[in-house]
Amino acid sequence: MALYNPPATFTFVDTSSTGSEVANSLSNVGSIIVPANTNRQSLTIFNSLTQTVYIDVTSSVSVTNYMVPIPAGGFYELPIKYTGAFYGIIASGTGSVEIREFV
Repeated sequence: MALYNPPATFTFVDTSSTGSEVANSLSNVGSIIVPANTNRQSLTIFNSLTQTVYIDVTSSVSVTNYMVPIPAGGFYELPIKYTGAFYGIIASGTGSVEIREFV
C-alpha cells in the first residue's frame, strides 16, 4: 500500500524581539520559578549556584521527581515552545538562578 503525505503549510516563529530577566527564588520546597506566559518563544536557565537545581513543569517537583537536573554551572535551553509554568527546587538552603525569557 502506498503512503500519501499531503503537502502541509507551516508557520514557524523562530525569532524574538524581547528578552527579559525572570526573578526567582529557590529553596528546599518546590515553587514556581517561571510563571506561565502565552507569549513565550524561548527560555534559558543558567545555574549559578553551587548545587544542582531540579526543574519540572509540574508543581510536584522534588529532588527525586523532576524533569531536568541542572548541575552547578549548568545551562538549560527550552527545546520546544512551552508556555506553561516552570517549578524548581534545590536540596538545601536558598538561592536563585539566572533565567531569561524571550517573547
